[in-house]
Amino acid sequence: MSTTVVSTRTMYHQLLSPSRRKKHHKECIPVNVPPFGLSRSCTSTLLQQISDSIHCCQQLLPSLLIQHILYSASAEQISSIVDSEFPNVAATSSNQFYLDSKLHIKELGDAARILSAANSIQIKITSRLKNHDALPSDDVALVSLGNLKTLYKCIIKKKLELENSQWTAFDEHPEQTEAKLRALMAQACSDTFQGKFSHVKYSNFRTLGVGRWLDDEVVNYFVEKWCSNAGTTLGLNSFFASRHLFKPGTCIPKDGYLTEDDQARVKAWCCKAVERLRLKNWDSVFIPINENRLHWYSAHINFRLKRINIYDSLRDRCIENRERPPLLRKNASLMLMLLWLTETLSSIRGEQIELQDKLGSGWVCDPHFEPNSYDCGVHMLWHLQHILEFRRIALGRKCHPSHLKFTDDMVGKRLRLAQEMFEDAGLV
Repeated sequence: MSTTVVSTRTMYHQLLSPSRRKKHHKECIPVNVPPFGLSRSCTSTLLQQISDSIHCCQQLLPSLLIQHILYSASAEQISSIVDSEFPNVAATSSNQFYLDSKLHIKELGDAARILSAANSIQIKITSRLKNHDALPSDDVALVSLGNLKTLYKCIIKKKLELENSQWTAFDEHPEQTEAKLRALMAQACSDTFQGKFSHVKYSNFRTLGVGRWLDDEVVNYFVEKWCSNAGTTLGLNSFFASRHLFKPGTCIPKDGYLTEDDQARVKAWCCKAVERLRLKNWDSVFIPINENRLHWYSAHINFRLKRINIYDSLRDRCIENRERPPLLRKNASLMLMLLWLTETLSSIRGEQIELQDKLGSGWVCDPHFEPNSYDCGVHMLWHLQHILEFRRIALGRKCHPSHLKFTDDMVGKRLRLAQEMFEDAGLV
């Protein structure tokens, strides 16, 4: 018997033990809810939602039988059903592989959205069962919810496997991927994109096309989306650096004495960002930097590991910096500003950090190379992907899963970003 079923039954018997029963709902009446049988009016709607979820999943998984959900089923059994309907296929450059993968990923995503409600249904139904003596349908309902949650995990796992396979194909076949990106961009038009996002317009979205330079609005969209909610990284938008770290209208870092007003403005900006991203706890800060609309790079402050990193993808800058002592490197002045910023933000976190007397402490310049300068924006967003996944930049074999690896041609990443925004706009 599966662990899910055992734990579900244990929870069920605890709920219905005499010491925990309360008075019956006086307004409840017996109701028959197929396929569960006799139930009550207070839970009938929830049971119907479970039944509807099972039916919808059967449309996507024809080999999924009602017995697999209503009765004991192991995680291995449920996983094998998903595998049989969505077998793994070796990644290729063929258009058929792309179309099949795209369809299967969409179907799995649809199933996951349906099943994501299982947890909230379980919370509601267990709360209502406390008011009643046990019925056989209660046990069946709880077992079904446990199996649906297991199915949800299997579907998410399979979806990730298929996405990884597709993304690997994107990176391994850049010419075919470029054609797919051009085709995707051709599908979009100003009218269909109108009103889909609060700040991103059709013209902004177009900068994800082949050979285009990413603009601020696209970068800020992904920074905010990826850093929102449950994360621990405070992602600031691209306007923060130009406003607070650099001299007005230039890409030259500020110098000299920074006033208390400077600190107050930075704190206010970052506190608003924390609120907007709905972060409860954060221990790192990601800063995208737009250098005169010619080059993107990023800075990362990691309070947990006590590191301040500047990630720059320009080959010449990297080689030149390696030959110089830290204080004479290209980004030395910016590092001084980041030391000050770290001290300032530490007070928001309830810490007291002093770095100005330890010049160069934590200095890391970790560059990544690229053959085409217009991909610096994609590289910069991939810096954030690595920070969110690994808390650092992971290169070579250290980067797993492999679809997160930096590649010589980042067109595969461009296509993924465009697809993600296309899906978010509801255009797929």
